[in-house]
Amino acid sequence: MAHVTRCAVTLALAGVVLAGCSGSEDSSSTGPTAVPGSATDGSTDGPTDGGTPLADVDTTALVVPRAPFCDLVDPAAVTRALGQEAADVSEHRSGQRIRISDDVADVVHEFGCRWTAGDDTAEAWVFAPPVTRGRAAALARGARGAAGCEDPAAAAPAFGRPSAACLSRAQGAATMTFQGLYGDAWLSCSLTLAGKPDREVGDRATRWCAAVATGAAGSGG
Repeated sequence: MAHVTRCAVTLALAGVVLAGCSGSEDSSSTGPTAVPGSATDGSTDGPTDGGTPLADVDTTALVVPRAPFCDLVDPAAVTRALGQEAADVSEHRSGQRIRISDDVADVVHEFGCRWTAGDDTAEAWVFAPPVTRGRAAALARGARGAAGCEDPAAAAPAFGRPSAACLSRAQGAATMTFQGLYGDAWLSCSLTLAGKPDREVGDRATRWCAAVATGAAGSGG
């Protein structure tokens, strides 16, 4: 399986660290670069196989509970994101020890889920502890220009408020990640696809993350 680049956020008593993402404090554009496949990148082609793009959802009006949510995500959205039905599904809860990367395992303070099909992965998680707006703004600010993100996604559609977006690549796979604040919950979703052009990864990721946000908020998928 291709290595999955996760924009990892670890919450500890000492503070919060955000690595590997670019971000914005709100939904306004502060730079010239758009997320591939987003409504602002000027593209008119690419996959449009159903599902609602993130740009068409007012995520800033959603509130997400800091609780398990995997069962609330529409299974059809998972299939659309991966291009086929998931071959493996895993779920974790706050307090469990999980493998975060190939060489790191730790006790997490989040509720999360992961769906895989071959080398492709759809993932989502939400912090268990509350995150204040000030802390969320610091998370988004600290994400700008972080290593691993090609192109700051300044024109990305909002994913909560404030929010952050990241496009990264590793071992022939591209990962698109969105993170943001929903009420007092910091929600993250990502999509990793192997051997696909950036535009396709971006298009599928915006639809996937829209389904995650609306599902986790209990307002549909």
